[in-house]
Amino acid sequence: MPQAMGESFVRAEARSILSKNRLELALLRVGVFGNAIRLQGVLRRIAGLPELTHEALESLEREMRRIPGVRRVEMLLSNWHRQDCEWMPTASEVIDIVDVDPQMSPAQVLRRLSDDSEPEEI
Repeated sequence: MPQAMGESFVRAEARSILSKNRLELALLRVGVFGNAIRLQGVLRRIAGLPELTHEALESLEREMRRIPGVRRVEMLLSNWHRQDCEWMPTASEVIDIVDVDPQMSPAQVLRRLSDDSEPEEI
């Protein structure tokens, strides 16, 4: 089987496993390089499902390694990292979404973000 065809098969199988595990595919890039799969981005379940656990990541890795021809799985994730051979969630910044009046000054916007009170009148 030509290498390009093999990589296409492996990529399709990897995406199928991610989909079966109900992960948000739009947040993740799947690369195949020879006998290695590389997942890059944010690994998160679709909305409404329980959060991932380190056991779920271990299981996902094992499942990916069972794809014919795969010898290595690299997971370069912005929201998970390996620590002492165990997957740990990576702390992330909390992003506030605030409705801002276009006529507000930057100082007013910052005050509004740091304030839990009602929005300032302009």
